[in-house]
Amino acid sequence: MRSWTVAFTFFQNKAAFEASSRKKRRVLGGPTDVHRQKALTERETDEYPLHYRRARSAVQCTLSRFSFPSLCRCSSGTSVASSSRKLLSPAATSLVALRSQLSARPSSSASTIKMQVVIIHPEQWNGGSDRCTVALMRHFVSQGHQVVWLTTMIDEYWKDHKFEGVEIRDIGLKLHPGDWWSQNVALGWHLIFSNLQPDMVVVDHSASCVPMIKWRFPSCKILFYCHFPQQLVTPSRFFLYRWYANMIGLIEEELFARIDTIMVNSNFTAKTFSKVMPAIEKSKIRVVYPPCDIDWIVSDSARAVSRKDRKQNELYTFLSINRFWPEKRLDIIVEAASILKRRGHKLSVQLAGSVMPHIPESRIYYEILQKMTQDLDVSDVVTFIPSPSDKEKFDLYHQCDTALYTPPNEHFGIVPIEALDQRRPVIVCDSGGPAETVLEGVTGTKIATPNGELLADAMLQHMNRSDWPELDCDKGYLKQRARLEREFSTRGFCAHIDDAVAQMFGTTIVPQTIITNSTNIKNPRRAFA
Repeated sequence: MRSWTVAFTFFQNKAAFEASSRKKRRVLGGPTDVHRQKALTERETDEYPLHYRRARSAVQCTLSRFSFPSLCRCSSGTSVASSSRKLLSPAATSLVALRSQLSARPSSSASTIKMQVVIIHPEQWNGGSDRCTVALMRHFVSQGHQVVWLTTMIDEYWKDHKFEGVEIRDIGLKLHPGDWWSQNVALGWHLIFSNLQPDMVVVDHSASCVPMIKWRFPSCKILFYCHFPQQLVTPSRFFLYRWYANMIGLIEEELFARIDTIMVNSNFTAKTFSKVMPAIEKSKIRVVYPPCDIDWIVSDSARAVSRKDRKQNELYTFLSINRFWPEKRLDIIVEAASILKRRGHKLSVQLAGSVMPHIPESRIYYEILQKMTQDLDVSDVVTFIPSPSDKEKFDLYHQCDTALYTPPNEHFGIVPIEALDQRRPVIVCDSGGPAETVLEGVTGTKIATPNGELLADAMLQHMNRSDWPELDCDKGYLKQRARLEREFSTRGFCAHIDDAVAQMFGTTIVPQTIITNSTNIKNPRRAFA
Protein backbone atom coordinates (compact mmCIF):
# COMPACT_ATOMS: atom_id res chain seq x y z
CA MET A 1 0.00 0.00 0.00
CA ARG A 2 2.92 2.31 0.60
CA SER A 3 3.75 2.27 -3.12
CA TRP A 4 0.23 3.44 -3.99
CA THR A 5 0.40 6.20 -1.36
CA VAL A 6 3.72 7.45 -2.69
CA ALA A 7 2.48 7.43 -6.29
CA PHE A 8 -0.73 9.36 -5.59
CA THR A 9 1.11 11.83 -3.35
CA PHE A 10 3.41 12.68 -6.23
CA PHE A 11 0.44 13.11 -8.56
CA GLN A 12 -0.87 15.76 -6.17
CA ASN A 13 2.53 17.41 -5.81
CA LYS A 14 2.95 17.45 -9.58
CA ALA A 15 -0.33 19.34 -10.02
CA ALA A 16 0.77 21.90 -7.44
CA PHE A 17 4.16 22.22 -9.11
CA GLU A 18 2.60 22.84 -12.54
CA ALA A 19 0.36 25.54 -11.10
CA SER A 20 3.41 27.20 -9.52
CA SER A 21 5.33 26.96 -12.80
CA ARG A 22 2.51 28.64 -14.72
CA LYS A 23 2.56 31.50 -12.23
CA LYS A 24 6.32 31.91 -12.62
CA ARG A 25 6.02 31.90 -16.39
CA ARG A 26 3.54 34.78 -16.23
CA VAL A 27 6.03 36.78 -14.14
CA LEU A 28 9.23 35.89 -15.92
CA GLY A 29 7.99 35.38 -19.44
CA GLY A 30 8.70 31.90 -20.75
CA PRO A 31 9.17 28.17 -20.07
CA THR A 32 12.21 26.75 -18.34
CA ASP A 33 14.64 24.40 -20.10
CA VAL A 34 17.76 24.19 -17.96
CA HIS A 35 19.18 21.21 -19.80
CA ARG A 36 18.98 22.80 -23.26
CA GLN A 37 20.96 25.80 -21.98
CA LYS A 38 23.44 23.55 -20.18
CA ALA A 39 23.99 21.57 -23.37
CA LEU A 40 24.36 24.71 -25.52
CA THR A 41 26.74 26.58 -23.23
CA GLU A 42 28.66 23.96 -21.26
CA ARG A 43 30.19 21.26 -23.44
CA GLU A 44 32.35 19.09 -21.23
CA THR A 45 35.77 18.07 -22.47
CA ASP A 46 38.52 16.14 -20.82
CA GLU A 47 40.83 19.16 -21.16
CA TYR A 48 38.86 21.14 -18.58
CA PRO A 49 40.76 21.22 -15.26
CA LEU A 50 39.22 19.56 -12.25
CA HIS A 51 38.75 22.83 -10.32
CA TYR A 52 36.80 24.26 -13.26
CA ARG A 53 34.47 21.26 -13.46
CA ARG A 54 33.87 21.36 -9.71
CA ALA A 55 33.12 25.09 -9.74
CA ARG A 56 30.77 24.75 -12.67
CA SER A 57 28.96 21.81 -11.03
CA ALA A 58 28.46 23.84 -7.86
CA VAL A 59 27.03 26.77 -9.80
CA GLN A 60 24.78 24.48 -11.83
CA CYS A 61 23.51 22.74 -8.69
CA THR A 62 22.72 26.11 -7.07
CA LEU A 63 21.00 27.59 -10.11
CA SER A 64 18.92 24.45 -10.61
CA ARG A 65 17.05 25.38 -7.46
CA PHE A 66 15.86 28.62 -9.07
CA SER A 67 13.18 28.75 -11.76
CA PHE A 68 14.45 31.71 -13.78
CA PRO A 69 13.44 31.24 -17.44
CA SER A 70 15.67 34.10 -18.52
CA LEU A 71 18.72 32.16 -17.36
CA CYS A 72 17.89 29.35 -19.71
CA ARG A 73 17.65 31.56 -22.76
CA CYS A 74 21.24 32.79 -22.44
CA SER A 75 23.61 31.46 -25.05
CA SER A 76 27.32 30.82 -24.57
CA GLY A 77 29.23 34.00 -23.82
CA THR A 78 26.14 36.22 -23.42
CA SER A 79 24.81 37.88 -20.31
CA VAL A 80 21.33 37.79 -18.84
CA ALA A 81 18.91 40.41 -20.14
CA SER A 82 18.89 43.53 -18.03
CA SER A 83 15.15 43.25 -17.46
CA SER A 84 15.67 39.81 -16.02
CA ARG A 85 18.53 40.99 -13.80
CA LYS A 86 16.12 43.29 -11.99
CA LEU A 87 14.18 40.26 -10.83
CA LEU A 88 17.22 38.57 -9.32
CA SER A 89 18.68 39.03 -5.89
CA PRO A 90 22.31 40.25 -5.66
CA ALA A 91 23.42 36.74 -4.72
CA ALA A 92 21.67 35.24 -7.74
CA THR A 93 23.14 37.95 -9.99
CA SER A 94 26.63 37.03 -8.80
CA LEU A 95 25.95 33.40 -9.55
CA VAL A 96 24.78 34.31 -13.05
CA ALA A 97 27.94 36.32 -13.65
CA LEU A 98 30.12 33.44 -12.48
CA ARG A 99 28.20 31.02 -14.68
CA SER A 100 28.71 33.31 -17.69
CA GLN A 101 32.46 33.31 -17.06
CA LEU A 102 32.55 29.53 -16.81
CA SER A 103 30.51 29.03 -19.96
CA ALA A 104 32.74 31.41 -21.92
CA ARG A 105 35.53 28.80 -22.09
CA PRO A 106 36.15 27.46 -25.61
CA SER A 107 34.28 24.25 -26.29
CA SER A 108 35.66 21.04 -27.73
CA SER A 109 35.20 20.01 -31.34
CA ALA A 110 33.46 16.84 -30.17
CA SER A 111 29.97 16.57 -31.64
CA THR A 112 28.35 14.68 -28.77
CA ILE A 113 27.49 16.53 -25.58
CA LYS A 114 28.04 14.48 -22.46
CA MET A 115 24.93 13.86 -20.40
CA GLN A 116 24.14 12.12 -17.17
CA VAL A 117 21.88 9.23 -18.16
CA VAL A 118 20.07 7.24 -15.48
CA ILE A 119 18.68 3.84 -16.47
CA ILE A 120 15.94 2.34 -14.31
CA HIS A 121 15.70 -1.39 -14.97
CA PRO A 122 14.26 -3.11 -11.88
CA GLU A 123 15.30 -6.74 -12.42
CA GLN A 124 18.25 -8.01 -14.45
CA TRP A 125 17.52 -11.60 -15.46
CA ASN A 126 18.71 -13.33 -18.63
CA GLY A 127 15.95 -12.39 -21.03
CA GLY A 128 15.42 -10.24 -24.09
CA SER A 129 14.52 -7.10 -22.12
CA ASP A 130 17.63 -7.51 -19.97
CA ARG A 131 19.91 -7.80 -23.02
CA CYS A 132 18.19 -4.76 -24.49
CA THR A 133 19.11 -2.82 -21.34
CA VAL A 134 22.73 -3.95 -21.62
CA ALA A 135 22.84 -2.77 -25.25
CA LEU A 136 21.43 0.61 -24.19
CA MET A 137 24.03 1.04 -21.46
CA ARG A 138 26.87 -0.01 -23.75
CA HIS A 139 25.77 2.48 -26.39
CA PHE A 140 25.45 5.45 -24.03
CA VAL A 141 28.88 4.67 -22.55
CA SER A 142 30.39 4.52 -26.05
CA GLN A 143 28.93 7.99 -26.73
CA GLY A 144 30.79 9.39 -23.73
CA HIS A 145 27.81 9.89 -21.43
CA GLN A 146 27.85 9.23 -17.70
CA VAL A 147 25.62 6.19 -17.17
CA VAL A 148 24.07 5.27 -13.81
CA TRP A 149 22.00 2.09 -13.55
CA LEU A 150 19.41 1.72 -10.77
CA THR A 151 18.12 -1.80 -10.07
CA THR A 152 16.81 -4.01 -7.27
CA MET A 153 18.55 -7.24 -8.29
CA ILE A 154 21.07 -8.70 -10.74
CA ASP A 155 20.88 -12.40 -11.51
CA GLU A 156 23.85 -14.71 -10.98
CA TYR A 157 24.07 -15.09 -14.76
CA TRP A 158 25.70 -11.64 -14.94
CA LYS A 159 28.11 -12.06 -12.03
CA ASP A 160 31.15 -12.29 -14.34
CA HIS A 161 29.93 -9.66 -16.81
CA LYS A 162 31.88 -6.41 -16.79
CA PHE A 163 29.57 -3.41 -17.12
CA GLU A 164 32.44 -1.12 -18.09
CA GLY A 165 31.78 2.59 -17.67
CA VAL A 166 28.48 2.01 -15.83
CA GLU A 167 27.89 3.03 -12.22
CA ILE A 168 25.63 0.33 -10.77
CA ARG A 169 23.41 1.17 -7.82
CA ASP A 170 21.74 -2.01 -6.62
CA ILE A 171 19.50 -0.83 -3.80
CA GLY A 172 19.00 -4.44 -2.68
CA LEU A 173 15.32 -4.01 -1.87
CA LYS A 174 13.59 -7.38 -1.52
CA LEU A 175 10.23 -7.01 -3.23
CA HIS A 176 8.09 -9.63 -4.94
CA PRO A 177 9.86 -10.65 -8.20
CA GLY A 178 8.00 -9.27 -11.20
CA ASP A 179 6.27 -6.53 -9.20
CA TRP A 180 7.74 -3.85 -11.41
CA TRP A 181 5.28 -1.20 -10.22
CA SER A 182 6.57 -1.20 -6.64
CA GLN A 183 10.16 -1.76 -7.72
CA ASN A 184 10.19 1.27 -10.02
CA VAL A 185 8.52 3.38 -7.32
CA ALA A 186 11.34 2.39 -4.96
CA LEU A 187 14.01 3.13 -7.59
CA GLY A 188 12.42 6.49 -8.42
CA TRP A 189 12.33 7.32 -4.71
CA HIS A 190 16.04 6.49 -4.48
CA LEU A 191 16.77 8.71 -7.49
CA ILE A 192 15.00 11.84 -6.26
CA PHE A 193 16.85 11.75 -2.93
CA SER A 194 20.23 10.87 -4.45
CA ASN A 195 23.07 13.17 -5.50
CA LEU A 196 22.23 12.64 -9.18
CA GLN A 197 21.07 15.40 -11.55
CA PRO A 198 20.05 13.41 -14.66
CA ASP A 199 19.67 14.96 -18.08
CA MET A 200 17.76 11.90 -19.26
CA VAL A 201 16.17 8.91 -17.54
CA VAL A 202 15.52 5.67 -19.41
CA VAL A 203 12.77 3.54 -17.84
CA ASP A 204 11.27 0.18 -18.75
CA HIS A 205 8.65 -2.29 -17.46
CA SER A 206 6.60 0.23 -15.42
CA ALA A 207 5.98 3.98 -15.58
CA SER A 208 5.13 4.19 -11.87
CA CYS A 209 8.22 6.30 -11.11
CA VAL A 210 7.59 8.90 -13.82
CA PRO A 211 5.54 11.44 -11.78
CA MET A 212 8.11 11.73 -9.00
CA ILE A 213 10.97 12.06 -11.50
CA LYS A 214 9.17 14.82 -13.40
CA TRP A 215 8.35 16.51 -10.10
CA ARG A 216 11.94 16.45 -8.88
CA PHE A 217 13.66 17.04 -12.24
CA PRO A 218 11.14 19.01 -14.36
CA SER A 219 13.56 19.58 -17.24
CA CYS A 220 14.75 15.97 -17.36
CA LYS A 221 13.76 14.02 -20.47
CA ILE A 222 12.24 10.56 -20.00
CA LEU A 223 12.55 7.79 -22.58
CA PHE A 224 10.43 4.72 -21.91
CA TYR A 225 11.12 1.39 -23.64
CA CYS A 226 7.84 -0.50 -23.56
CA HIS A 227 8.16 -4.26 -23.93
CA PHE A 228 4.40 -4.53 -23.31
CA PRO A 229 1.80 -2.58 -21.26
CA GLN A 230 2.11 -3.79 -17.68
CA GLN A 231 -1.62 -4.29 -17.28
CA LEU A 232 -1.51 -7.06 -19.93
CA VAL A 233 1.59 -9.04 -18.95
CA THR A 234 0.26 -11.08 -16.02
CA PRO A 235 -2.40 -13.54 -17.33
CA SER A 236 -0.84 -16.56 -15.60
CA ARG A 237 -0.56 -14.94 -12.17
CA PHE A 238 -3.07 -15.66 -9.42
CA PHE A 239 -6.26 -13.59 -9.29
CA LEU A 240 -5.03 -11.04 -6.71
CA TYR A 241 -2.09 -10.13 -8.93
CA ARG A 242 -4.37 -9.84 -11.97
CA TRP A 243 -6.63 -7.53 -9.94
CA TYR A 244 -3.53 -5.54 -8.97
CA ALA A 245 -2.54 -5.25 -12.66
CA ASN A 246 -6.05 -4.08 -13.59
CA MET A 247 -5.84 -1.37 -10.95
CA ILE A 248 -2.54 -0.25 -12.46
CA GLY A 249 -4.25 -0.09 -15.84
CA LEU A 250 -6.63 2.58 -14.53
CA ILE A 251 -3.82 5.13 -14.17
CA GLU A 252 -1.17 3.74 -16.54
CA GLU A 253 -2.36 5.97 -19.36
CA GLU A 254 -1.93 9.07 -17.20
CA LEU A 255 1.61 7.99 -16.35
CA PHE A 256 2.59 7.50 -20.00
CA ALA A 257 1.18 10.91 -20.91
CA ARG A 258 4.05 12.47 -18.92
CA ILE A 259 6.78 10.63 -20.86
CA ASP A 260 8.67 12.44 -23.63
CA THR A 261 9.33 9.47 -25.96
CA ILE A 262 7.89 5.94 -25.89
CA MET A 263 9.66 3.14 -27.75
CA VAL A 264 7.91 -0.17 -28.38
CA ASN A 265 9.54 -3.39 -29.51
CA SER A 266 7.29 -4.32 -32.46
CA ASN A 267 4.36 -3.18 -34.57
CA PHE A 268 2.26 -5.68 -32.64
CA THR A 269 3.14 -3.98 -29.34
CA ALA A 270 2.50 -0.55 -30.89
CA LYS A 271 -1.02 -1.56 -31.93
CA THR A 272 -1.73 -3.11 -28.54
CA PHE A 273 -0.36 -0.05 -26.75
CA SER A 274 -2.55 2.33 -28.75
CA LYS A 275 -5.56 0.09 -28.14
CA VAL A 276 -5.31 0.10 -24.34
CA MET A 277 -4.06 3.71 -24.10
CA PRO A 278 -5.75 5.58 -26.98
CA ALA A 279 -5.20 9.04 -25.47
CA ILE A 280 -1.41 8.84 -25.86
CA GLU A 281 -0.22 10.84 -28.86
CA LYS A 282 0.93 8.55 -31.65
CA SER A 283 3.74 10.98 -32.42
CA LYS A 284 5.34 9.94 -29.11
CA ILE A 285 5.45 6.25 -30.06
CA ARG A 286 8.32 4.73 -32.05
CA VAL A 287 8.77 1.12 -33.13
CA VAL A 288 12.37 0.13 -32.34
CA TYR A 289 13.19 -3.57 -32.58
CA PRO A 290 15.43 -4.87 -29.77
CA PRO A 291 18.96 -5.66 -30.93
CA CYS A 292 20.36 -9.07 -31.69
CA ASP A 293 23.55 -8.27 -29.80
CA ILE A 294 25.76 -11.33 -30.27
CA ASP A 295 28.74 -9.86 -32.11
CA TRP A 296 30.29 -8.82 -28.80
CA ILE A 297 30.96 -12.51 -28.13
CA VAL A 298 34.34 -12.93 -29.79
CA SER A 299 34.77 -16.67 -29.38
CA ASP A 300 34.45 -18.85 -32.46
CA SER A 301 31.54 -20.67 -30.82
CA ALA A 302 29.23 -17.74 -31.62
CA ARG A 303 29.97 -17.64 -35.34
CA ALA A 304 27.31 -18.93 -37.66
CA VAL A 305 27.90 -22.30 -39.32
CA SER A 306 25.78 -23.60 -42.17
CA ARG A 307 24.13 -26.97 -41.60
CA LYS A 308 25.90 -28.18 -44.74
CA ASP A 309 29.32 -27.23 -43.33
CA ARG A 310 29.11 -29.28 -40.15
CA LYS A 311 28.72 -32.93 -39.31
CA GLN A 312 25.17 -34.15 -39.88
CA ASN A 313 23.13 -35.27 -36.87
CA GLU A 314 22.08 -38.89 -36.57
CA LEU A 315 18.65 -37.68 -35.45
CA TYR A 316 16.98 -34.51 -36.71
CA THR A 317 17.40 -32.10 -33.79
CA PHE A 318 14.95 -29.40 -32.74
CA LEU A 319 16.02 -26.70 -30.28
CA SER A 320 13.80 -24.48 -28.14
CA ILE A 321 15.50 -21.63 -26.29
CA ASN A 322 13.07 -19.84 -24.03
CA ARG A 323 12.29 -19.01 -20.44
CA PHE A 324 10.40 -21.72 -18.62
CA TRP A 325 7.19 -19.77 -18.26
CA PRO A 326 3.53 -20.76 -18.88
CA GLU A 327 2.93 -18.15 -21.61
CA LYS A 328 5.79 -19.59 -23.67
CA ARG A 329 3.71 -22.73 -24.36
CA LEU A 330 6.60 -25.18 -24.22
CA ASP A 331 4.03 -27.86 -23.42
CA ILE A 332 2.99 -28.08 -27.08
CA ILE A 333 6.58 -29.01 -27.97
CA VAL A 334 6.41 -32.00 -25.63
CA GLU A 335 3.00 -32.87 -27.07
CA ALA A 336 4.29 -32.62 -30.66
CA ALA A 337 7.26 -34.84 -29.79
CA SER A 338 4.84 -37.44 -28.45
CA ILE A 339 2.73 -37.27 -31.64
CA LEU A 340 5.75 -37.73 -33.91
CA LYS A 341 7.06 -40.61 -31.80
CA ARG A 342 3.69 -42.38 -32.06
CA ARG A 343 3.83 -41.93 -35.84
CA GLY A 344 7.15 -43.75 -35.90
CA HIS A 345 9.49 -40.80 -36.51
CA LYS A 346 12.82 -40.55 -34.72
CA LEU A 347 13.95 -37.14 -33.58
CA SER A 348 15.63 -35.23 -30.77
CA VAL A 349 14.13 -32.23 -28.95
CA GLN A 350 16.15 -29.96 -26.65
CA LEU A 351 14.36 -27.57 -24.27
CA ALA A 352 16.87 -24.95 -23.13
CA GLY A 353 16.14 -21.80 -21.19
CA SER A 354 16.36 -19.95 -17.92
CA VAL A 355 14.63 -21.22 -14.80
CA MET A 356 13.98 -18.34 -12.40
CA PRO A 357 14.06 -19.88 -8.91
CA HIS A 358 12.77 -16.71 -7.24
CA ILE A 359 9.53 -16.80 -9.24
CA PRO A 360 7.21 -19.73 -8.35
CA GLU A 361 5.52 -19.82 -11.76
CA SER A 362 8.81 -20.52 -13.53
CA ARG A 363 9.93 -23.26 -11.17
CA ILE A 364 6.50 -24.94 -11.10
CA TYR A 365 6.16 -24.87 -14.90
CA TYR A 366 9.60 -26.46 -15.29
CA GLU A 367 8.53 -29.30 -12.98
CA ILE A 368 5.22 -29.72 -14.85
CA LEU A 369 7.06 -30.12 -18.16
CA GLN A 370 9.38 -32.74 -16.70
CA LYS A 371 6.40 -34.74 -15.43
CA MET A 372 4.67 -34.31 -18.79
CA THR A 373 7.58 -35.92 -20.64
CA GLN A 374 7.32 -38.93 -18.33
CA ASP A 375 3.55 -39.21 -18.70
CA LEU A 376 3.77 -39.03 -22.52
CA ASP A 377 6.74 -41.41 -22.61
CA VAL A 378 9.09 -39.02 -24.44
CA SER A 379 11.89 -38.85 -21.86
CA ASP A 380 14.16 -40.46 -24.47
CA VAL A 381 13.25 -37.75 -27.00
CA VAL A 382 13.09 -34.54 -24.93
CA THR A 383 16.16 -33.22 -23.10
CA PHE A 384 16.05 -30.35 -20.59
CA ILE A 385 18.93 -27.84 -20.47
CA PRO A 386 18.23 -25.30 -17.70
CA SER A 387 19.90 -21.87 -17.76
CA PRO A 388 22.64 -22.44 -20.39
CA SER A 389 25.52 -19.99 -20.70
CA ASP A 390 26.03 -17.95 -23.87
CA LYS A 391 28.71 -20.34 -25.12
CA GLU A 392 26.45 -23.33 -24.44
CA LYS A 393 23.56 -21.59 -26.17
CA PHE A 394 25.47 -21.03 -29.41
CA ASP A 395 26.86 -24.54 -29.27
CA LEU A 396 23.24 -25.72 -29.17
CA TYR A 397 22.42 -23.57 -32.20
CA HIS A 398 25.31 -25.18 -34.09
CA GLN A 399 24.10 -28.68 -33.22
CA CYS A 400 20.42 -28.19 -34.04
CA ASP A 401 18.68 -28.41 -37.40
CA THR A 402 15.61 -26.28 -36.63
CA ALA A 403 14.76 -23.82 -33.84
CA LEU A 404 11.34 -23.75 -32.15
CA TYR A 405 9.65 -20.66 -30.72
CA THR A 406 6.12 -21.36 -29.55
CA PRO A 407 4.68 -18.41 -27.53
CA PRO A 408 1.57 -16.86 -29.14
CA ASN A 409 1.24 -13.07 -29.34
CA GLU A 410 4.86 -12.67 -28.27
CA HIS A 411 5.74 -9.02 -27.84
CA PHE A 412 8.85 -9.30 -30.03
CA GLY A 413 10.85 -12.52 -29.64
CA ILE A 414 14.63 -12.45 -29.97
CA VAL A 415 15.00 -16.19 -30.65
CA PRO A 416 13.85 -16.03 -34.32
CA ILE A 417 16.44 -13.27 -34.88
CA GLU A 418 19.20 -15.31 -33.26
CA ALA A 419 18.15 -18.33 -35.32
CA LEU A 420 18.36 -16.21 -38.49
CA ASP A 421 21.82 -15.03 -37.51
CA GLN A 422 22.90 -18.61 -36.79
CA ARG A 423 21.54 -19.82 -40.17
CA ARG A 424 18.80 -22.04 -38.74
CA PRO A 425 15.15 -22.16 -39.86
CA VAL A 426 12.60 -21.57 -37.12
CA ILE A 427 8.99 -22.59 -36.43
CA VAL A 428 6.89 -19.87 -34.76
CA CYS A 429 3.27 -18.94 -34.07
CA ASP A 430 1.78 -16.64 -36.67
CA SER A 431 1.08 -13.79 -34.24
CA GLY A 432 2.87 -11.02 -32.39
CA GLY A 433 6.45 -10.05 -33.17
CA PRO A 434 7.56 -13.35 -34.80
CA ALA A 435 4.88 -12.88 -37.47
CA GLU A 436 6.81 -9.74 -38.51
CA THR A 437 10.33 -11.14 -38.35
CA VAL A 438 10.00 -14.64 -39.89
CA LEU A 439 9.55 -15.00 -43.66
CA GLU A 440 7.28 -17.96 -44.42
CA GLY A 441 9.11 -20.65 -46.38
CA VAL A 442 12.28 -18.53 -46.52
CA THR A 443 13.60 -18.32 -42.97
CA GLY A 444 11.03 -20.50 -41.25
CA THR A 445 7.46 -21.74 -40.87
CA LYS A 446 4.45 -20.24 -39.10
CA ILE A 447 1.63 -22.17 -37.43
CA ALA A 448 -1.77 -20.56 -36.96
CA THR A 449 -2.22 -21.35 -33.26
CA PRO A 450 -0.16 -22.95 -30.46
CA ASN A 451 -1.38 -26.48 -31.07
CA GLY A 452 0.52 -29.76 -30.71
CA GLU A 453 -0.90 -31.27 -33.92
CA LEU A 454 -0.05 -28.19 -36.00
CA LEU A 455 3.43 -28.04 -34.54
CA ALA A 456 4.02 -31.75 -35.21
CA ASP A 457 3.02 -31.27 -38.88
CA ALA A 458 5.38 -28.29 -39.23
CA MET A 459 8.23 -30.21 -37.58
CA LEU A 460 7.67 -33.11 -40.00
CA GLN A 461 7.87 -30.72 -42.97
CA HIS A 462 11.24 -29.50 -41.74
CA MET A 463 12.48 -33.08 -41.27
CA ASN A 464 11.55 -33.85 -44.88
CA ARG A 465 13.01 -30.66 -46.36
CA SER A 466 16.60 -31.06 -47.53
CA ASP A 467 17.77 -27.44 -47.57
CA TRP A 468 16.92 -23.77 -46.94
CA PRO A 469 18.76 -21.79 -49.66
CA GLU A 470 18.45 -18.43 -47.89
CA LEU A 471 20.21 -19.88 -44.85
CA ASP A 472 22.36 -22.77 -46.05
CA CYS A 473 23.94 -21.00 -49.05
CA ASP A 474 26.31 -18.07 -48.48
CA LYS A 475 24.72 -15.89 -51.17
CA GLY A 476 21.22 -16.24 -49.76
CA TYR A 477 22.45 -15.86 -46.20
CA LEU A 478 24.22 -12.63 -47.11
CA LYS A 479 20.90 -11.15 -48.20
CA GLN A 480 19.20 -12.21 -44.95
CA ARG A 481 22.08 -10.85 -42.90
CA ALA A 482 21.68 -7.50 -44.65
CA ARG A 483 18.02 -7.49 -43.58
CA LEU A 484 19.07 -8.36 -40.03
CA GLU A 485 21.58 -5.50 -39.99
CA ARG A 486 19.02 -3.07 -41.35
CA GLU A 487 16.16 -3.95 -39.00
CA PHE A 488 17.36 -5.96 -36.00
CA SER A 489 21.06 -5.27 -35.40
CA THR A 490 22.69 -3.41 -32.53
CA ARG A 491 23.82 -0.69 -34.93
CA GLY A 492 20.32 -0.11 -36.21
CA PHE A 493 18.99 -0.11 -32.65
CA CYS A 494 21.57 2.48 -31.57
CA ALA A 495 20.76 4.67 -34.57
CA HIS A 496 17.10 4.75 -33.50
CA ILE A 497 18.14 5.64 -29.94
CA ASP A 498 20.30 8.51 -31.22
CA ASP A 499 17.46 9.75 -33.39
CA ALA A 500 15.05 9.76 -30.43
CA VAL A 501 17.57 11.59 -28.22
CA ALA A 502 18.19 14.17 -30.94
CA GLN A 503 14.45 14.78 -31.23
CA MET A 504 14.01 15.22 -27.48
CA PHE A 505 16.94 17.62 -27.06
CA GLY A 506 16.66 19.44 -30.38
CA THR A 507 20.00 20.42 -31.90
CA THR A 508 21.98 19.96 -28.69
CA ILE A 509 22.68 16.26 -29.29
CA VAL A 510 24.33 15.08 -32.50
CA PRO A 511 24.04 11.31 -33.18
CA GLN A 512 27.29 9.66 -34.22
CA THR A 513 26.11 6.16 -35.13
CA ILE A 514 26.63 5.27 -38.80
CA ILE A 515 24.87 2.22 -40.22
CA THR A 516 26.98 0.01 -42.45
CA ASN A 517 25.97 0.07 -46.12
CA SER A 518 24.73 -3.49 -46.57
CA THR A 519 25.27 -3.42 -50.33
CA ASN A 520 29.05 -3.26 -49.84
CA ILE A 521 29.29 -6.25 -47.50
CA LYS A 522 31.62 -8.98 -48.72
CA ASN A 523 31.94 -11.18 -45.64
CA PRO A 524 28.53 -12.45 -44.52
CA ARG A 525 29.60 -12.64 -40.88
CA ARG A 526 32.48 -10.40 -39.87
CA ALA A 527 31.09 -7.32 -41.64
CA PHE A 528 28.65 -6.95 -38.79
CA ALA A 529 31.14 -7.29 -35.93
